[in-house]
Amino acid sequence: MKFSALISVLFLCFVFVACASEEDASCVTGFDCADGYLCINSVCQPPVAVNDEDSQDDVENQDSSEPSDEKSDDNVSPEEDSDITEIPDDIVSCPNACSGFGECNLETGKCTCTGNHGGEDCSGCAEGYHLEAEGDDEDGNPDIRSCVVNLTCEPNPCNNNGCKEVGATVQCTCAAANHQGGRWCERCADGYMLNNSGVCKEDCSLKTCTPPQKCGIDYAINEANCNNCENEYYTGTDCKSCDIEHFCNGHATACVVEGGTEKCTCEAAYAGSTCNTCANGYFQSNGVCIKSCDANKCFKTRQCEAESVLGGTTTGIAVAYGTCNPTTGTCDCDPGWVTGNSEYGVGNSVDCTNLLRRVLETFNNVECAQCDQNNPPAEYAQTGCPTECPMTMGTIMFCDVFVGMPMGIGKCYYEPGTLRLYCKCESGYTMSGSKYYDENPIGACASESSE
Repeated sequence: MKFSALISVLFLCFVFVACASEEDASCVTGFDCADGYLCINSVCQPPVAVNDEDSQDDVENQDSSEPSDEKSDDNVSPEEDSDITEIPDDIVSCPNACSGFGECNLETGKCTCTGNHGGEDCSGCAEGYHLEAEGDDEDGNPDIRSCVVNLTCEPNPCNNNGCKEVGATVQCTCAAANHQGGRWCERCADGYMLNNSGVCKEDCSLKTCTPPQKCGIDYAINEANCNNCENEYYTGTDCKSCDIEHFCNGHATACVVEGGTEKCTCEAAYAGSTCNTCANGYFQSNGVCIKSCDANKCFKTRQCEAESVLGGTTTGIAVAYGTCNPTTGTCDCDPGWVTGNSEYGVGNSVDCTNLLRRVLETFNNVECAQCDQNNPPAEYAQTGCPTECPMTMGTIMFCDVFVGMPMGIGKCYYEPGTLRLYCKCESGYTMSGSKYYDENPIGACASESSE
């Protein structure tokens, strides 16, 4: 009997397991499980096989409606479930939840008020304080009606302005002459600003300026004034000066505004209403106007014409040794030649010579027409630079022998190296005495045959 019962139980377990795979395994009691299953730990589980007849009784007892000895979620103790908070039975609520202006003591049910509030529910104000009236921002926080201290007109809540006591506070009347504002006349009224001297002066919202001037803040004194200009390129207190770089291409000595038009005073090298071209006598090189060479002062040869002593006209030539530089606009001298000085200024005086000319034409301040005594040109490398022979005793010419008229039988030079003045006689003539002028001031070239 026992053996057949055991076989029956095992067969039933196999059937129950097959059926349970298609059922929901969660449960609260055994009624939520399929026949023959037990609700253990909220899960439907098959019964454990036993070896005697009492196992059938145990199975039947487990399936009954009587409560199971197994623990379920409904019977979890506070110690086993830490998420469950024990709520004391003696909690006492505070009146009006302390109105949001205090903390509630859950044991006594009384409020501890904060922020100068008072009363059982903190809806009132503490002694010596009052609740701000609607629209009267006494504490500088317009979003919250707060409890603020009671005030009287003493000592000076209105900053030396009109004061009137109204209930537990005061009403200030700011003096219009001082342009003060604010609840306590503590700042400047709208449209005014406090300068560095502590006086409220009108700001740019009230300041009136006459164009082209506009209002700006002078932060050195913290005051609004009309010293700014509508045009960012105008300057000056009257906005009558204009920016040279912008309007005159940076080539002017002054720029002024006349009748709304900018007028440039150009530098000597520039011309045009905006100083964008080169003036006469100047040319542009690498974006800059530079002075051009004067053709009357810088040349190799210069031709001239005059009336001839024989009638008609004759032509002469003035010679210099300069070439105009097209890049710099200056006169470049040939090697061995420099620009000297004359009674007319910088440069040499050069005659347009011709023996048949009735009138000699002279070019003054010619550049590159003087022989460089220290570094003479190639043609004078041996003799040194030529020069006019000086006259001594009024009539006798050094190097020349004929009284009162040069004969051209000798010429004067500056000796290379020493730069001493000496006389060199023409072929067929010889010098009597020393050739140096400073040693023989009355010497002369004489014919070698006369010796």
